Amino acid sequence: MKLFELFVGFRYLKSKKNQGFISFNTLLSVIIVFLGVFILIVVLSVMNGFQSQIKDKILDVDSHITVSVMAKDVDGLAIEDYRDVTRTVRGLEHVRSAYPYIQGQALFRFRRNISPIMIRGTGTAEDVPSDVTRLIEDKNRYDFCKKKGIFIGREMAGNYNIRIGDSIELIVPQGRLAAFEGMTPGIGRYKVLGFFKTGYYDFDTKLVVMSLPDAQSLFGVGDVAYGIGIKVDDVYRLREYSSHIQRVLGFEYVTLTAEERNHNLFYALQLEKLIMTIILFLVIISAGFTIMGTIVMVVMEKKKAIGVLKSMGARPGSIMIIFVLEGFLIGVTGTLLGVILGLAASINLEAIIQWIEDIINMVMAWIYGILDLGVFFRIRLVPDQIYYIDSIPTKISPEFVVFIASAAVLLSTFAAVFPAWQASRRKPVETIRYE
Repeated sequence: MKLFELFVGFRYLKSKKNQGFISFNTLLSVIIVFLGVFILIVVLSVMNGFQSQIKDKILDVDSHITVSVMAKDVDGLAIEDYRDVTRTVRGLEHVRSAYPYIQGQALFRFRRNISPIMIRGTGTAEDVPSDVTRLIEDKNRYDFCKKKGIFIGREMAGNYNIRIGDSIELIVPQGRLAAFEGMTPGIGRYKVLGFFKTGYYDFDTKLVVMSLPDAQSLFGVGDVAYGIGIKVDDVYRLREYSSHIQRVLGFEYVTLTAEERNHNLFYALQLEKLIMTIILFLVIISAGFTIMGTIVMVVMEKKKAIGVLKSMGARPGSIMIIFVLEGFLIGVTGTLLGVILGLAASINLEAIIQWIEDIINMVMAWIYGILDLGVFFRIRLVPDQIYYIDSIPTKISPEFVVFIASAAVLLSTFAAVFPAWQASRRKPVETIRYE
């Protein structure tokens, strides 16, 4: 590229005299590229953050790998020799912890409130799971296995105004399924010993934790476990460890990783991310058409200048480079602004959302007060009842940022190729004659 091509390319980005630094069409093209890159970076950072945080919360609270038995019949789903299986698993390399558990759906009743929940019974008075006590707010390890005692999520306690020491009723299906009587319910009254907080809204509102003996008694299953919950030392090798445990225990047992148990959730998150990426890329594609239109208008506006340049010996390739360079510069400028501001917004998104919420709530509270509309309830832009987590996570992927920036610049450059090619084909004599 020669110096005069670079100079002319920069010059054509500017507007006519007394009309500002750059032309309106050039500015519009830069803004559209900027918005496309900015929105893509912010949205993908948030979606990566959501996916990563949900996965981390699930792995933090739930088992990395579970062991259960092959389904044979109605009574064949429980592990009778769970103590031996647990000892075998604990002796394996890379296993951090292993605890038998009973888990099942239930209803809880407190005063006039009835709601579906998930009960997880694990641990005994002699063997308290460290992962459970770590999440309990008061860290009271010794009360965990107190008979008829349970722990519930902080959000669940707040939703139903439950306090430590309150008693709640748990109702579960119990015993064998009879042809005429149906399933006999098991009912028990349990004292709330404390609260836990995982940061994952579904757990904090629906999970009830109790000891394994209490769960065995409530479900009426006897001295058995439904499965063995395992934590390992490397969550990125779950499939490898799961296969190894399967081989050691034999094929009468089934091992499942956390990703396999939550396959639908993770697949939905991946699909949502893909769809959002495709939709938002349309913004950058629309910027390409805007750039193409801008270059066409510049070519029409600079017909005489093109004729003069060609009559002075400028080659068609040089003319083409001038206008392709203009598209490239528009793409680089918009992309650079989009990357810088997109990264800044992604890093400070929580504070930005909070600032917007404060302004909206302040204005709405003022309007309610002036018009005497009654009690104003605070607005939340990202309600945790919908998004399951109590903060807005972001995770910036450098490879995604590089891909978005490269795609935006390349698309902007290619959008200028056709009008640049048209400009390079103009004959200097005919161009000057009609000016």
